[in-house]
Amino acid sequence: MQVKKSLSLLICCIFCFTINGCKKGKNNVRTAKTTLKSDESLVLSEIVPNYAKGFHIAHFNSFTRVTIYNPWAEGEIYALYNLYTNDTIALPKEGTSIKIPLTSLVVNTFAYFEFLDQLGELDKITGTSDGFRIYNPNIRAGIQEGRIADLGNPFNMNIEKTLALKPQAVLTSAYAQRDNYSDRISQAGVPVIYNLEWMENSPLARAEWIKMIAAFFDKEEMADSIFNNIECRYLSQKEKTKNIRGKHTVMTGDNFQGTWYVPGGNSFNAALFRDAGLDYYYKKDERSGSIGLDIETMLTQFGDAEYWFGCAAKSYKELAEKDPKYLLFKAVKEKHVFNNDNRTTSAGGNDYFESAIAYPDLLLCDLIKAVYPHLLPHYTFTYIKELE
Repeated sequence: MQVKKSLSLLICCIFCFTINGCKKGKNNVRTAKTTLKSDESLVLSEIVPNYAKGFHIAHFNSFTRVTIYNPWAEGEIYALYNLYTNDTIALPKEGTSIKIPLTSLVVNTFAYFEFLDQLGELDKITGTSDGFRIYNPNIRAGIQEGRIADLGNPFNMNIEKTLALKPQAVLTSAYAQRDNYSDRISQAGVPVIYNLEWMENSPLARAEWIKMIAAFFDKEEMADSIFNNIECRYLSQKEKTKNIRGKHTVMTGDNFQGTWYVPGGNSFNAALFRDAGLDYYYKKDERSGSIGLDIETMLTQFGDAEYWFGCAAKSYKELAEKDPKYLLFKAVKEKHVFNNDNRTTSAGGNDYFESAIAYPDLLLCDLIKAVYPHLLPHYTFTYIKELE
């Protein structure tokens, strides 16, 4: 599988340097005009992400401050971290102070496995959740060999086992309200690093969060280089669809307990469809979250959509058995339905939910290959799979 991913990356890179603006650059670094480097209140430089809106990194003389913004309350801060390497310096009282580089980490968000792997820090993971659902072979091997502890349900992780590992920090997804696990871990003195990449509204914005976690390993320059390559590959693929005429229509998601959730027009998936040269019904919608619909409304709005991505079934037979109404969709009639199950384990692990965040260019290639195969004649699907 790793060979397959490498080949896909190589193919996606072929045209990387053939378009304007696809040249390696640097972080958007702003340098403060001051020589008073002994004054910790003055920012020496700051990294402003090019796409992501949820974090900010500022460098002071003796420490680095990482700010995570609250997407549910504009202008508010969700979490603040002061990263330092020297125990003798005085740190601000505001925020959580963490010594870097981290040497041990509990991870409660599968999406960061690939970021840590790209940074060469996967071996710092000492604990994680839902071990049976993990796709990453290195993490699964670590659990089987006892190097990584399986801490159970991600929404109710074993606190005692977590504390017994004595991690330097716990990496977890942030939510509108703090959860009991994170509160108790923090009260026990273990810093909790919150990520909110899933709230970003574009593929490159989500991938740019590698810069956030890299700061905790003192690898910001490395992350910058990695992201520049990701950006270059993504933009080179996006360029292929800019002259598409008569764009194909698309639908997504599936019926879950009576409700069909589709992405709003200001969402990550809507941006991915747009960059792949696809026409999406809610493309002008301003919502960034999901829109809940019933299947009758789906048939009205998406009945004539030509392609369906993100289907939860494995075969057309299974679709028909779930609900005969599925057979009314044009995408089903024309056999243009895809799930996200191309890279899975027998226990339920799915690489789409792990490494895809770090390879938005491959996500984009998947869609382009499915709909406009002549644009990528030698590419093979990475994450999506046609229904049987």
